[in-house]
Amino acid sequence: MRRRRLSFWFWVAALGLAALLSRPLCPKAYAAPRDPLETKNFFSQGDTPWSIEAQILRYDALNRIYQAEGDVRIVSENKSIRADWAQVDLNRQEAQLAGSVRIQYGSDWLTGDKVIWHLDTETGWVDGGTVYFSDNGFYVSGKSITKRGPDRYHVSRGTLTTCDPSSPDWSVSFGDMDVTVDGLGWAKHGVLRLGRIPVFYTPFAVFPVNRERQTGFLMPTFGSSTLHGPYVEVPFYWAWRRDMDWTFSVNAMEKRGAMLGAEYRIAHDRLGEGAWLLNFLEDQADREHLADKGYPFQETNRYWVRARHTADLPYEMEMFVDLDLVSDRNFLKEFKSGSVSQTATNRAFRRVSQREILNDETVLSRESSLYLLRRWESAVASMDVRYWDQLDRKLDETTLQQLPYLRAAVTPSLLGSWPAYYTVDSSVVHYWRAQGDTGVRTDISPVLASPFQWLPYLTVEPSFGLRSTLYQADRNGKEDSTPDWRWVPEARLSASTRLERVYHPSETLAVQHVIRPDVFYTYIPDIDQDDLPFFDPLDRIGRQNTVVYGFSSFFTTKKTSLTSTKEPWTAYREWARVGVHQAYLLDDEIEKPPIETQPGKRFSDVQLAVDITPEQYLTLSYDATYSPSQTRASRHDVSVWLNSPRGDWAQVTYRYRTDSAVDEIISSAGVQVIPRLSVYALYDYSFDKQETFKQTYGVQYRHGCWGIRVSYREEAQEKEVTLALVLVGLGQLGGTFAQEGDLSLSTTP
Repeated sequence: MRRRRLSFWFWVAALGLAALLSRPLCPKAYAAPRDPLETKNFFSQGDTPWSIEAQILRYDALNRIYQAEGDVRIVSENKSIRADWAQVDLNRQEAQLAGSVRIQYGSDWLTGDKVIWHLDTETGWVDGGTVYFSDNGFYVSGKSITKRGPDRYHVSRGTLTTCDPSSPDWSVSFGDMDVTVDGLGWAKHGVLRLGRIPVFYTPFAVFPVNRERQTGFLMPTFGSSTLHGPYVEVPFYWAWRRDMDWTFSVNAMEKRGAMLGAEYRIAHDRLGEGAWLLNFLEDQADREHLADKGYPFQETNRYWVRARHTADLPYEMEMFVDLDLVSDRNFLKEFKSGSVSQTATNRAFRRVSQREILNDETVLSRESSLYLLRRWESAVASMDVRYWDQLDRKLDETTLQQLPYLRAAVTPSLLGSWPAYYTVDSSVVHYWRAQGDTGVRTDISPVLASPFQWLPYLTVEPSFGLRSTLYQADRNGKEDSTPDWRWVPEARLSASTRLERVYHPSETLAVQHVIRPDVFYTYIPDIDQDDLPFFDPLDRIGRQNTVVYGFSSFFTTKKTSLTSTKEPWTAYREWARVGVHQAYLLDDEIEKPPIETQPGKRFSDVQLAVDITPEQYLTLSYDATYSPSQTRASRHDVSVWLNSPRGDWAQVTYRYRTDSAVDEIISSAGVQVIPRLSVYALYDYSFDKQETFKQTYGVQYRHGCWGIRVSYREEAQEKEVTLALVLVGLGQLGGTFAQEGDLSLSTTP
């Protein structure tokens, strides 16, 4: 019996000694192994374990309360809490924190001096704290912050900024604010401050807390001009669906009334991607005032509808929609600012496609089209419905429309086992207009070619085609029951060779130089086509008996180097391309030579094309036409583009024509003066008319979370100054101020 008692007390002493030795001897202490934290029972209902550590850690097992002091850390997956002191009540799931408190959930965080935090509901109260929303970089500080839910905050007597919250360049102070993460922030009695200076007050303000699409008002634009008077445009964004949204706007103009705007965007898996824009104005302008400014009154109801849309249809068809409908000839000239401007329209179209507005405001024939396309491995078919909105109403009834244009083509395909290939191009077009010739034209043009190698270095390709065209026309409203046929044979012969050599300037650089001389002969007999309808240039195919000869030259570089992992790396670049061609007319009766030819001369002008891209920071393009008989150039197109790694750029374009009196230079440049300051300019000058078409100058300064941009534009009789204040996170605040005649600069709040 005594042995059993001794054995019992022996094991009690051993367990006590083991418990004593299990306590750490270092300053940092961890929860005991039997502690609920280590057994993953921190949450009474949760599945995520928490761990706690500190320099001094005590646990009251009876009340299930931890007290921690010195470098306290409470961590669970992507959630962490740090403080100088903490008391954690496991029963209430509540942590009282003090001293340099920082609570981080993912990328968002909250700091404060004193915090009461509920671990299960992720709610709490902060005394004198700051919340950071990582999605848009907002810092929200307040005297007290209450987190009312996983995604809801209330802040009293605080500020909002995207700058350093300790000394912000700009901020919005407010009395109270409610914030919904992934939603909106609503602030009462907001004051916009630049530094410490108050510049704008609003009884309430709304801003998005997330970079995701959010419904709400966008930043307004405002200004004044002598044509429209003072104006302000207020846009409202509606995030209707994840794949569709709307932007509605009202532009209130003192002298014109309220212009309504709508922009519909779609990015749907089946319906496609596009942007549809509409602006409408019931014009209240004074007619005499408009006439004095050079814009005769057109009509009361004015509009502009435009769209770009692309979609994949069933049966592997592709659809492209381009829409451009304008109420009158002066609409695009009078309204050049805000969402109705062509610049804003092209910006919206670039988001959904590479197709911008085809014509500027000076073109009176606005083009709209519906284009359907179906591709196969060796064929393509399309339907093109094209409509021209003629703003010169005198020509409206005689403007020719293509409704529709059907086309089918077979790409070069082998002709069975024969050493030849064939192509077929066919089309059916219905031409319509209110007055003048209309009708249907059916055209088919098969071509048979047989290339072969003659001698080791010469490639020869003869080809023969026969174009057949059928017309069923209505002559000035009178149907012609007798169809008209046209047969046009065409024979071609081409020959080319290739000469090349590779140079090795260094061990890591190789340059391949290729010269490709070529000659093309074309023969088309003289076909009488005077009695045929004339819809487009295809209806008059001129006689050809010409030879076009010349050469193309290519320079391609090959650079080899080693990557950071010592693996070989090779880069190819086409350094330069040069092409020179000229035509010779074998008889004098050729009306439309393939290259421009001076009257009475058989040798055509010389065409020169040069493209040079020696490095990624330089691009040069030069196209010219030189007349040997007149010993001068009849056309010049020069374009040079330079840029630098730090953001400097410059572009110069020079255009010259003898037949249309075009002699102008367009230059633009941007210079990063210092990391925060950049300047830019554009200058369009006509040497022929000795006048400046357009000039623009601007300065932009960016400092951390804010920037300011000032620009000046002068075009025709209009002078315009733009002043914009950019606040990162809020957007752009500013307006456009145009003054015809004397230039005056206004300021904005």
